[in-house]
Amino acid sequence: MRSSTLVAAVCFAPWQVHAYEDMRLMERTTIPAPISVAPSQNMDGDDGPWSSFTIQVGTPPQDLRVLISTASAETWVVLPPPVGCPADVPSCPSTRGAAFYSNASSTWQYRGIYGVDSEANLNLDSSAIYGNDTITLGVQGSDGPTLQNQIVSEIGTQNFWLGSFGVNPKPTNFSTTSTEDLNNGQSSYLSNLKEQNLIPSLSFGYTAGAPYRLKGVLGSLTLGGYDSARYIPNDISFNFAPDNSRDLVVGIQSITSTEQDGTEKDLLPSGGINAYIDSTVPYIYLPIDACQAFESAFGLTYDNTSELYLVSGSLHQKLKAQNASVTFTLGNTATSGRTTNITLPYDSFDLTATWPLVQNGSLYFPLKRADNQTQYTLGRTFLQEAYLTVDWERQNFTVSQCLFNDSINQNNIVAIQSEEAASNSNSTSLPPATTKSSSNGKTIGIAVGVVAVVLILIGGVAGFLIYNKRKKSKATKEAERAAAASDEIKAEQVQFGYGKHELDTDTDHARFELDENGQPKPGFGSQSHLQALEESKRSELASEGANRAELGSHNAVPRFEMYDPSSTPVELPTDYPRELEGSSASGPSSTMSSPIIRSINRSPVNRSTDPSALNNNRALPPSPLQRAMRPGLQDRSPTMDSLPSQPSHLPSPVQGPVRTMSPVAGNETLSPVSPEASGTMRHSGLMDLMRGMGGGGAAHNAYESGRRREGDRGIDE
Repeated sequence: MRSSTLVAAVCFAPWQVHAYEDMRLMERTTIPAPISVAPSQNMDGDDGPWSSFTIQVGTPPQDLRVLISTASAETWVVLPPPVGCPADVPSCPSTRGAAFYSNASSTWQYRGIYGVDSEANLNLDSSAIYGNDTITLGVQGSDGPTLQNQIVSEIGTQNFWLGSFGVNPKPTNFSTTSTEDLNNGQSSYLSNLKEQNLIPSLSFGYTAGAPYRLKGVLGSLTLGGYDSARYIPNDISFNFAPDNSRDLVVGIQSITSTEQDGTEKDLLPSGGINAYIDSTVPYIYLPIDACQAFESAFGLTYDNTSELYLVSGSLHQKLKAQNASVTFTLGNTATSGRTTNITLPYDSFDLTATWPLVQNGSLYFPLKRADNQTQYTLGRTFLQEAYLTVDWERQNFTVSQCLFNDSINQNNIVAIQSEEAASNSNSTSLPPATTKSSSNGKTIGIAVGVVAVVLILIGGVAGFLIYNKRKKSKATKEAERAAAASDEIKAEQVQFGYGKHELDTDTDHARFELDENGQPKPGFGSQSHLQALEESKRSELASEGANRAELGSHNAVPRFEMYDPSSTPVELPTDYPRELEGSSASGPSSTMSSPIIRSINRSPVNRSTDPSALNNNRALPPSPLQRAMRPGLQDRSPTMDSLPSQPSHLPSPVQGPVRTMSPVAGNETLSPVSPEASGTMRHSGLMDLMRGMGGGGAAHNAYESGRRREGDRGIDE
């Protein structure tokens, strides 16, 4: 009963209004904790092995294993057979992290077929079926965050064997006749988490994991913060590059190999270069002379068929014995300034390529020859030993050497505040959830509930004390104002004569005047005075012809009242207005300036790109599997007119669009392509996949049109 009475008092007391307002302010300024996404226990990929992460897509949810993409803002999933995998290879979907069946999801919304061009500069562009669906982080039952109506891309290309989860916040526009849709892109998953106050800022921390370290180290992904237990701090902060399609750029000032005997070799002979950090791909793309220096230092041989540096068994044993390490010296520029070193052991380059990347499994060295400087890239191999922390709002990032010790599984999650929250001095943060992940939502919910109860009690007590203080202060001020007003009234009464009392009209207070003989007249108001007045009236009526002793009569004797100069004259009160001190009739002239309101919104600049220019991309060479299954395939140049019909499980095809640069900063715009352009479009990755895997004519119609170009990131610089 006492508890119920206390609760009722808290709910209905007058001071609760102030406490409620304080609580609402605290709610608005409370910073949510970051989300630590738990990795799956699998090592996946045809170019790895790589530590993957589990997501759920669709309704009912389908568990899929994906890799992390720092360059993409979308979620890529693998199409089911026969497009994503050949029908005669039952194990294929499992090796690709599981296929997504959109026709089994009640929340799937088909949007069209577009190009996947986030890696177009590396000649890894392809096509995908785009739609919207529900996405949850973590496996089923892990209580991870769930967001509806998120962008999902169904891919079938061999360029990306697993799907991916994008952590880039840039929005995407799909071309439409609606101006509103064109100017307002659809937010990414990371942006939606921030908009729904599920993470503190647009930021993340990531490392790819190192299966060769300790007993096998899994990857780490934190949204809205970073895990400080996974790296060795340094004092270097990198700024974003101007080209926001390649923003995470570092200056590689040198690359050096060091053998066990201390021998060092320069692996970047032509000097420093700028390279893009991108976890979407596994390779390290370097200039030709740098690749030749690697070939000399490690005895590598380039295989033109697979376009990989394949490693034989004997070479592998030799390199393992040498155990050379490679050190990348990074700075904000490629030539000068402060630097930090990221060292990779040989084990980080000791990877395995499997089907369909090569016909037969083989070890390989993840080095690629770059065609030009726009291809210089530090891929997933580099992020095995480097921890990447990116703050999209402030447009900077850090790269640190990973830390491997026995306490590596004891996370220390640190939140990155948004710019808005950092500028608010009253902002508060929830206690760091060092074990928070998508599998401990219940524990965090209990902790948040306890904190909320404590805050309510504190706010209630504080509100009660503040209310009493305000009430007493108000009563004191009112008493002081009443006393001051009373003193002012008394002063005015004295000044204008209000304080003088009038005499009564009885005989005790009668006033006496002298007559013409110098004798006092009867008192005014007395009985004798009234009788005298009556006799005077009668005498006047009786003698009409007699002259009256009045002023103005020549025969009358005037009457004079005696003047007493010693008496104090009585001043009558006046009702004229008093002037205020320092005032004038007109008063001073003053003008109030109107506030100037400036808008931070920027009008978009309309800009378009010729869709036909996207058709000139260099076609990818067919894979070994394609050549083995269809001899002579590399000499074919299929057109869109030769595509067979669509499989029954896919939605009806639409006219394909081409992605162009968005007229809105940071958005992507997808516009339809003309029939003439679509008739000659080359879909190298998808076409080769479907012909090489024996997908049949029905598989090609699912990709009969469209390209989509990834646009600029939607964050004002």
